[in-house]
Amino acid sequence: MANWYTYNGIGDPTATSSYRLVSVKPTCSGACKICAIYLDETTVVPSSIATTVLAYISNALVTGSSQPGGAAKRFVYLRAC
Repeated sequence: MANWYTYNGIGDPTATSSYRLVSVKPTCSGACKICAIYLDETTVVPSSIATTVLAYISNALVTGSSQPGGAAKRFVYLRAC
């Protein structure tokens, strides 16, 4: 079952230790820092981050927009600085 994980804002945004499970879908807005990611995980701290989500994280940081773009379901949300 997939869940949302919130970024702690201080660690490496590609490291699993930088995320914690949340029980609600995030309502992030902004375009500067990672806010949350959607993973196929159930643990409090994710055991891994899929390579596609890692690419979405990189793309989000470069473009300043949630990923993937277009009408697709978002897996990475950003927040204001």
